[in-house]
Amino acid sequence: MIQGKRILITGGAGFIGTHMAQRLVADNRLTIFDIDLAGPIRFSPLASDERVRKVQGDVRVYDQLAPLVAESDIVLHYASILGVKKVIDHARETIDTILAGTRNVLEAARLNPRIERLVNISTSEVYGNVMDATEGAAASVGTGNDPRLSYASAKLMGEHLVWAYHRDFKIPTVIVRPFNIYGPLRTASNAVGVFCVKAVANKDVTLHGDGSQLRSWCYIDDFCDAMMGCIEKPGAAGQDFNLGNPVTAVTIYDLAERIIRLSRSNSKLTTTPYTFSDIGVRAPNSSKARELLGYHPKFDMDQGLRPTIDWYRDHLSEFQAWL
Repeated sequence: MIQGKRILITGGAGFIGTHMAQRLVADNRLTIFDIDLAGPIRFSPLASDERVRKVQGDVRVYDQLAPLVAESDIVLHYASILGVKKVIDHARETIDTILAGTRNVLEAARLNPRIERLVNISTSEVYGNVMDATEGAAASVGTGNDPRLSYASAKLMGEHLVWAYHRDFKIPTVIVRPFNIYGPLRTASNAVGVFCVKAVANKDVTLHGDGSQLRSWCYIDDFCDAMMGCIEKPGAAGQDFNLGNPVTAVTIYDLAERIIRLSRSNSKLTTTPYTFSDIGVRAPNSSKARELLGYHPKFDMDQGLRPTIDWYRDHLSEFQAWL
């Protein structure tokens, strides 16, 4: 168990950052650093928890970030641009936030001899189309004038930076590639969230293409279990992990049908042509995480979707833009 540590979470007011902060706040001194402190954290008791220091700032600005890294024992680097549409519309900002932010975190950590762990979140999208993805598999982020690829390309370059600082300066880093994490508090546009909102509002659920895209879906509690292992387990330092739930791989069509069924919704499924590039198949092999982190996902699809649907139902007024 992590206790008595000074922990910095960049992007800490976001979806994953808030869930991790909720786990760590009781026994540690937390600092949340985020450009938007009115993100998902506003739905959490952490928003008014005086034990949590909240600092508004930009990871691209070294002088804002470095003093916080300098006083930390553990750094969880989650800050990034999220959401397909936002990435497409803001490709330059996406690249800059990921690359400049990651380099700033690493450079500040290099100067802090007390750093015990630095966890960097990458993305499963670095693999392109992949089934049973193992660590070390070849990356495939594409080339050319496709702004959708700016996110995965920048995340892959961020991984190279993390590996370089680990090799050159012995920083105890961990790289995590999440595979489709979902659950309560996620406010950035995503398939599960949008489908839940439309289903509880009894609006048509629209699929891009025919819905045959295959994804492995991982409930946030399972993901955070693995993230805790990345912090706690001595053998995690200097490693990379593909984190998801391999047994929950379903098509987008099946996902939408499940959400409609579990919501007891009158929604109908409709389709629309693609307006952006997409990945057909994405699912992990989590055997390395199982071996080194003791990672065993507990939530099947329905078990994870039920509390997620309930949360979106309770906060439907917040998501009118998705309808």
